[in-house]
Amino acid sequence: MTDVLTTSILFDGRELRGPSRVVVRDGIIVEIAPWDGTPEHHLLCPGFVDLQMNGFDDVDCADGDEHALTRLDDMLVAVGTTSYLATLITDHLPALDRRIGTLGAASMPGCIGIHLEGPFLGTATGAHPRGRIIDPDLQWLGNLPLNVRLVTLGVESDSSIPAIEVLRDRSVVVSIGHTRPSRQQWMAAVDAGATMVTHLFNAMSGIHHREFGVALAALSDDRLFAGLIADTHHVQPDAVALAFTVKPRGVCLVSDSIAWRAEWALRAGVAINGGVPVLADGTLAGSSTPLAECVRRAVTVCGVELSTALRAATSTPARIVGRSDIGTIAVGQSGDIVSLDSSLGVVNTWRRLQSPRGFQTDC
Repeated sequence: MTDVLTTSILFDGRELRGPSRVVVRDGIIVEIAPWDGTPEHHLLCPGFVDLQMNGFDDVDCADGDEHALTRLDDMLVAVGTTSYLATLITDHLPALDRRIGTLGAASMPGCIGIHLEGPFLGTATGAHPRGRIIDPDLQWLGNLPLNVRLVTLGVESDSSIPAIEVLRDRSVVVSIGHTRPSRQQWMAAVDAGATMVTHLFNAMSGIHHREFGVALAALSDDRLFAGLIADTHHVQPDAVALAFTVKPRGVCLVSDSIAWRAEWALRAGVAINGGVPVLADGTLAGSSTPLAECVRRAVTVCGVELSTALRAATSTPARIVGRSDIGTIAVGQSGDIVSLDSSLGVVNTWRRLQSPRGFQTDC
């Protein structure tokens, strides 16, 4: 099956191009060429890659069954997310073992692995249950299945550095998060192989002109990628703009979306307040904003340059987890493509191994 997609603007994961034609045959891109006719689309870009997605709407990665997880995958692709790490937050280790197994067996074509955000966190717990946060268990980490691709760690514990070394030996990406370490603890963690921080500015020490802070250190160190929730609630627009100004190629946009309508959320008193899910005490509980909308707000509200924002949600997250086969539009790549209108809303999505035009949305 062959489809020809024409567009006024093409973002290929690296740069913006002018009017272009993209030919997809049997799900694989076989040609990219200039186009001088009337284009069908305003903007085509790679499918969005979300490294921190806990759930969406009423389906949670932690407790969905096979049917629900398949529906979650369909909901995500409908809003432009074609690849993602299913994210599990802090819980007891046996519970995490069960959930890792369930996700590994589920039919989720867009799932490229698992992100464990806990339980080995630090003192900035945020919405995570404090009673279940523990020091790193090196044996447990050393036996993680291969589908765990990213782990968020606090780095105040004496076991943090050995934990980073165990994970890096297994080619697992280590992200520093939910933590308020000293400068020495931070430097030791980065030297040991941590390459990312989880949701910059949130659940970490920040920026102060006389004190050390994780946010300041992450922005100042080119060895680190910075995950960033650009829903404009977790991080206000000026701070989003600052992060991109300092690290234009080092920011990785994430949604941190949760299943705000799931049973657990209703039991916990989660409510949408001002456009963001919060616990009963007002603590931010993740977002209800898909990654495509984070891109749109970064550009239209925060003033981030278009290609910079698109790169932060496509090729940059793909590169962080070592996936050269997603996050770009290139000959020989799978046809993961999103069509955006002039307001950067998602119009259409195509995903690898799926028939082109197989998913549509009126977003």
